[in-house]
Amino acid sequence: MEALYDLPNGDRVRVIDTTTVGQSLGRVLELFRSGHAEPVFFGDSPRPEGVVISFEQWAEYETLKEDAETDRRMQDLTRERLANARPEDYVPYDDMLREWGLDEKDGGGDKR
Repeated sequence: MEALYDLPNGDRVRVIDTTTVGQSLGRVLELFRSGHAEPVFFGDSPRPEGVVISFEQWAEYETLKEDAETDRRMQDLTRERLANARPEDYVPYDDMLREWGLDEKDGGGDKR
C-alpha cells in the first residue's frame, strides 16, 4: 500500500506501508550507499508514522538540533541579561569581541 500525505508546509510525501518498508530495507540501504539518501516515510495508515533516513542525514539533524538548542539558550540568557541590566553594566562592542576571542577586523572571525 502506498498513499500521498500533505505536510503542513505544503510538501507532499509518499507513505509506504510498514510491511513493504520492512521487506525493502536492503534496497533502501543500497540506495543510501549509492548517494540516493531520500527519506522513506512509512506507516499503517495514510499518515506517516515513521521515517528511515541515512546515518549522515541523522548526524546532520543532530548537529542542527544541538545548534538550535545552543541558540535558544543564548537567546534566553540575552533576554534575562537585558531585562536585568543597567546602562552602567553595558560592555562596549570592541571589548566584547576581545573577550570572546574575536577580531572585528576579520569580520568577527575566530582568531584561534
